[in-house]
Amino acid sequence: MTEQFTGEAALVWAGQLSMYNAYMTGNREQSNANIADDVTLWDSEYGPMIFGLAGLDALRDSRPPAAPTTSVSSLDTEDPVITIFGDIALLRHILIVNYDDPARPSDWVRNTAVWKKNGDRWQVIHNHEDVFITPPDAA
Repeated sequence: MTEQFTGEAALVWAGQLSMYNAYMTGNREQSNANIADDVTLWDSEYGPMIFGLAGLDALRDSRPPAAPTTSVSSLDTEDPVITIFGDIALLRHILIVNYDDPARPSDWVRNTAVWKKNGDRWQVIHNHEDVFITPPDAA
């Protein structure tokens, strides 16, 4: 679902969508342009907090290549909510990860990201994601 945002919220949402597009195309540089060097992250598949863009890159580099059952076919988003507090933005949304393997169900991920305006651009300074089992409308 595409939401219509205006002003600073539109810039934040565009940055988030740019990162998802970068993931799908394997463009790490495009993704990293939206992430602050000193970011902190909670990744849904990794327990400890990740510190810094270098830490995120190290985690990415440690992951095995996608197997047929883990290869992602598409990413969808739902229910984005963006609140702007001056130079800080809070973005909450659902990310749906769809897989190439038709037998594997999609992952539904709750995502909360804190963005900070840095000059004329927004960057993620903290991100927290967790996977939940049942889509909201299936409960």
